[in-house]
Amino acid sequence: MSSDPIEDPQTAAIEQLERFGLSAYAARTFVALASLGTGTARDVSQVSEVPRTRVYDAIDELHDRGLVDILQASPKQFWAISAETASRTFEHELQHRTEILQTALSEIEPVERRAEQRGVWTVDGQTAVTERVLEFFAGADDEIVYMTVEDLLTEDLIEGFNKA
Repeated sequence: MSSDPIEDPQTAAIEQLERFGLSAYAARTFVALASLGTGTARDVSQVSEVPRTRVYDAIDELHDRGLVDILQASPKQFWAISAETASRTFEHELQHRTEILQTALSEIEPVERRAEQRGVWTVDGQTAVTERVLEFFAGADDEIVYMTVEDLLTEDLIEGFNKA
């Protein structure tokens, strides 16, 4: 269950970073550095409750992904890249992974697709339903008859209907 980023921004940020593949320690370290601006392993450990010896492993993980910079001093100083840059980094990574998935899935699809899929198919969740309806709109050849209740008629559906 996701935390509310307004009520608990640190927990929400940590959860999302973990979903992007960071370890728990790396996510907590990044959030600590984002709030500190810059800090040593000791500073990060105190703020994040990550053991100081594990902060170095987390920093290596974050540095490998381009999310932190390291100042070679004694003691070493660390700082996180900006929230905007981090967001763009993950957005590009997600887009790249999505493109790879799409290519891979298209390569394993059956050679001969059936023209019509018969049976009853169910789709759950507003986003999934909207995407499926938009697919139907885009694939329509002659006529579209669409009925729904007003609460479920979104701007995306209206725009897709108009394009079709």
